[in-house]
Amino acid sequence: MSDGIKMNGRTRSKRFWIILVSVIIGVPVFVILVLLMVILIKAAVISTPQCNIGILNNANTAGVADDNILARAERLAGALRIETVSYDANNQNKSEFVVLRNYLETSFPLIHASDFVERHIVNDYSLLYKVSGSEPGKLPYLLTSHMDVVPAPPANWKYPPFGGNIVDGEIWGRGAIDDKGGVMAIMEALEYWLSQGARPKRTFYIGFGHDEEIGGHRGAFHIAIKLKSLGVNKLDFVMDEGLFITDKILPGVSKRAALIGVSEKGYLDLKLEVTGKLQHASYPPNESPIGILGRAVGKIEQRKQPVYFGTGPEADTFHYVASSTDYGIRIFYANMWIFGSLMASFMVKDPLQSTVVRTSTGLTMFNSGIKDNIIPEVATALVNHRVHPGQTIEQVIQEDRISISDGKVKISVESRIDPHPVSPFGPDALVFQTISTSVYQTYDNIVVAPCVFIAATDTVHYLEFSNKVYRFFPTKVTPDDVSRYHGDNERIAIEDYKLMVDFYFRFMQNSDLVFDLAPDDEQPVLTRSQNEDEL
Repeated sequence: MSDGIKMNGRTRSKRFWIILVSVIIGVPVFVILVLLMVILIKAAVISTPQCNIGILNNANTAGVADDNILARAERLAGALRIETVSYDANNQNKSEFVVLRNYLETSFPLIHASDFVERHIVNDYSLLYKVSGSEPGKLPYLLTSHMDVVPAPPANWKYPPFGGNIVDGEIWGRGAIDDKGGVMAIMEALEYWLSQGARPKRTFYIGFGHDEEIGGHRGAFHIAIKLKSLGVNKLDFVMDEGLFITDKILPGVSKRAALIGVSEKGYLDLKLEVTGKLQHASYPPNESPIGILGRAVGKIEQRKQPVYFGTGPEADTFHYVASSTDYGIRIFYANMWIFGSLMASFMVKDPLQSTVVRTSTGLTMFNSGIKDNIIPEVATALVNHRVHPGQTIEQVIQEDRISISDGKVKISVESRIDPHPVSPFGPDALVFQTISTSVYQTYDNIVVAPCVFIAATDTVHYLEFSNKVYRFFPTKVTPDDVSRYHGDNERIAIEDYKLMVDFYFRFMQNSDLVFDLAPDDEQPVLTRSQNEDEL
C-alpha cells in the first residue's frame, strides 16, 4: 500500500514538473509566436494613411497647360545671374536685391499690373505680395521663399556660379535649389493663373525675405511686422521652403518620397571659453587654454547627444513610406514599436540619417593665439547644435557639460531657437492633405510623408501667426544633390523646375477648392492702395 502511495506521489511530482517546464517554455514560445504573427500581419497590411477629405479625394486640378517651359527656365537663369549674396549680418550685396526686385517686375507683368495684387517693399529689400481673393471671410495663408543666397567660391564649379547657364537640360547657378527656384516657381504659378483670366477665391500672401541665410532678422522678421500692420494677426497656415522629394535617399523605398517638414529642429550656438595666463612658449604651463579647450571639443564630438528616435515625427515618416518598400524592409518600417531602437542604432552610423534621430553637433569655429612663441591667454570655440524636437535646449547644454566635465571650460549661449512645434498631419489634417494632394497630382510613382526638417529656415518669425507651418521644396533631390545645398555646382533640371511650377499652381487652386473647409477670418479688414511700397 505504501509503495502505491509513493508511486502516485512520484507520478504527481513528475507530472507537476512536466507541466511547470511546459509552461516555462511554452508561454514564452507562444508569446513569441503571437508577436511574430502580429509583426508579419502589420507588415502585410500596412498602407500609407489616406486622405479623409472627400473634396480633395475627388479633385482633378489641372497643371500648367502651355509650352513655355524654356522661357520659364530662362527667367530662372536670369534670376540666378543676380548676385544677391548674404555673407553675414553686416555684409550683403544690397544693391543686387533692388536689381532682383526690378527683374521680378519685368518678368511677371500681370502680377504687378493686377488690380487685386498689392506689393509691399519691406525694410528696403524684402517683398510681401497680397493677393486679394474674390470671396473674403476665410483666414489667409502665406507662401514664402527667400531671395538671398550663400557665397559661391567659383574654384570648383563646372560653370560660373552666377552665370545662369542652361546646359544639357539643367539650369546652373547659386540659388537654383536654395531658394530662387522657389521664388521664381511661385511667381510663375501665379502669373500663369492670372494669364487664364482667373482670380483666386481666397486671399493669400507671398513673402520673399532678403536675409534668410543669416537668420531672417531683417527680412522675415519685418515681413511679420508688416503683416500685423495690414491687420493680419493670424494665418491659416504658412508654407516655406524645406524638405524635398527624395530619390534613393530613404533606405529601401522604391518610390520617390515627398517629405513634408512638419517641424524644424531648434538652433543653438554655444561659445566655449578657457582662460589662462599669457606667457612665453619657452616655458609652457602644464595645461594651456588651447589644450584644455581642444580636449573639451573633442569630448563633445566623440560623445554624441542622446538618440530621441520616436519622440518626434520621424517614426511616422517610416510608417508612411513602409508600403513602398520590399516586404523584408517593410517588417521593420511597419513595426517601429518594437524595432525603433534597432532602426535608430543603424541610422546613427550614417551622418545624414543620424541628424534625424538626435541633436546634431557641429564644431564650427576655434580661435586662439596671437604669435607663434606666445602661449595665449584665451581660447574660444563655437559649437552649433541643431536641436531635436524631443529635446530641450537646456538638456543639450547639460549633456555638453557632462561630456566636458571640466570646470575650467566656460559655456555660454550665443544664440538659440527652440525646436518648432509639430504641425498637424494625418488623414484629417486639411493643409497637410492639400499639400499631399497637390504632390500626387503633379508627380508619378511617389509617396508623401511627414518629417522633421533638420536645417533652419526663417519660419521662426511666422510661428506666432499659425500652428500649421510646413516646409517643402517641391523638387527631386538625389544623394548626389544633397551636397550641392550651399556647395558646388548647384543646379536644377528644367523638367524638375517645370514640375515645381505645376505643383505651386495646383496647390493654389486646391487651397481654393477647400475654401468652405478653411477656418473663418474674424480679423478686421484694412485697405491698402495697390502696389504700395513701404519701408
